[in-house]
Amino acid sequence: MVAPMGSSRARRSRRTVALAVAIACGGVTIGACIIADPPTDLPRPSERRPTVVRASVVPSTSFVLGRWPSKFIVPVELSDPLAEISWATFIDYNPITGEGFIQNETSKYEPASTRGNIRVLEIPITAPSLDRCHFVEVIVALRLNTSDPRNAHTPEAPGGDSVGWFFSPGGDLAGCPVLDAGLPPLSDAGADAEAGGIEP
Repeated sequence: MVAPMGSSRARRSRRTVALAVAIACGGVTIGACIIADPPTDLPRPSERRPTVVRASVVPSTSFVLGRWPSKFIVPVELSDPLAEISWATFIDYNPITGEGFIQNETSKYEPASTRGNIRVLEIPITAPSLDRCHFVEVIVALRLNTSDPRNAHTPEAPGGDSVGWFFSPGGDLAGCPVLDAGLPPLSDAGADAEAGGIEP
């Protein structure tokens, strides 16, 4: 018995539709299997050393301290305001023995202490003896190696900055000893030393 022509035409039509669906599905499957490269993070700017804003330091470094303050306020300019920074304090530091290293801490981002890209450090330092003059320093850096006091004064890359005060119970430098730490004269230390910067 011969099948009606309409039936054969219907079967061909169904095969054509099935083939089209298969091709379409195959296209979707192939498209779904293509793996694009994952999005990459934006490149981070290179690290830059923190810089002390000397004009805003309290107490001012322009005068000899005759009275010990309850805390030293050190504003630090950062290239990344969210960065964690380290700081250390020294009184009459001796780079050979490490004597004079007082303390160190880290400062994390907090809205209360960070305005724009300026982080304000409020550092209490125990007063030294009142029988002679002293030189007080604060070092700031992204990283400080304080495991050995002899290394604590030298920031790790990309460097750091420092600020210092003379403290004399008499209010002036009369009678203060002159310390020779074996450093070259300022004129030979380069422009960065004149600006107060410390490079690793």
